[in-house]
Amino acid sequence: MLISAEVIDVLDPMSGLALAGEVGGRATFALWRDGAARLLDDRLGENSKRELPVEDEARVLAASGLDLLVLASADGLVIAGAEVVTMPGMPADAVALLGGSLVIAVPDGERHRLLMLDSATGTVLDDQAIDAADARAFLHPHPDEDTAILELAMGQDGVLAFRVDAKESRLHLTEILAGEDPVIAGFSPSGNRLLVTPYPSDPQTVRMLSWPDLTEISRLDASEVDAEYGFGLAGCWINDDRVAVYATEDALIVADENLDSPERIALPIDFRDEGEIESLTPLGSGTVAVGAWTPAGRLTLLVRLIEG
Repeated sequence: MLISAEVIDVLDPMSGLALAGEVGGRATFALWRDGAARLLDDRLGENSKRELPVEDEARVLAASGLDLLVLASADGLVIAGAEVVTMPGMPADAVALLGGSLVIAVPDGERHRLLMLDSATGTVLDDQAIDAADARAFLHPHPDEDTAILELAMGQDGVLAFRVDAKESRLHLTEILAGEDPVIAGFSPSGNRLLVTPYPSDPQTVRMLSWPDLTEISRLDASEVDAEYGFGLAGCWINDDRVAVYATEDALIVADENLDSPERIALPIDFRDEGEIESLTPLGSGTVAVGAWTPAGRLTLLVRLIEG
C-alpha cells in the first residue's frame, strides 16, 4: 500500500471535538471555546461561531451545524436549537442525533439511563436504565440509519455494548458482543463494517466486523506489526478503504479495510519518551486529527496520509 504521512498543521488540543454534519460534501466539527460554540471546517479552521449563555467549562456533545447544539455544562444539559433549553442536574456524558430526536446517556449511580428527548423542547420521550457501575458512556451513530452503538466502559469491569434503535419515539436496546469487552472505533463511511479496538486488559487484537450481523471479517494481531505492548484504544476509519489504529508506545498503524497490508506511519512524536496517541478523528480527504499527549503537553496533529 505504501502510505506516507505529511503533518500539515500542529494545533492546540481539541478534546471536545464533535462532528457537526457536512457542508458541500466536506465534514464540519463543533467545539466549545472561549464562551462560544465554534464551527470548524475539515482542517479545523474556524468558520463561524454561536455565543450562548453557558459556563466556559462546557463541552459540545453533539451538533448539527450551529443550528442545533447539545452541550454538557456545570448547570446541566443545554440544548441550543431555535430556543435554548437547560435541563439542570442532568450530567450527560454522550449524545447522538437519531430519528430527529436526541438520545442521551446519563450516569445515575450504579446504572446509566438512556433517554430520548424532543430536540426542540427537551421533553423526555423514552427512558431506559442499564446496570453499569462507574461507567462512562460513548455513543457511535450509524452514518445512514437511525441506529447507534452505546458503549459503556466500566474500568476494570470491562465494557458493555448495546445496539440502540430509535423508532416511533421509542428506544430499542439489544446487547451485542457480550463478554468481548469491545472498544468501538466507529462505523465505516458506508456503514457496513465496524472497527473494534481491544480493551487494555487484553490489547493484542484489532478486529473488523460486518454490520449488522457482527460477523468477524478479519483481525490484526499485535505480533503481525511487532507491537510489543499491543494496541491502544484509539482507532478510526480514514475512508472506506483504510483504517488507522495505534500500536501502544510504538507507532500509528494504517491498514486496509480487511486489516491487511499494515504499515507503520512515522510521526514527530517520540512514543518511547512517554508520547501517547489519545484520539484519532477522521477529517476527510485522507486527513486525520491525531490527539497526542507528550511530556511538553497535549497537542493536535493534522496528518495527511498519502498513498503511493
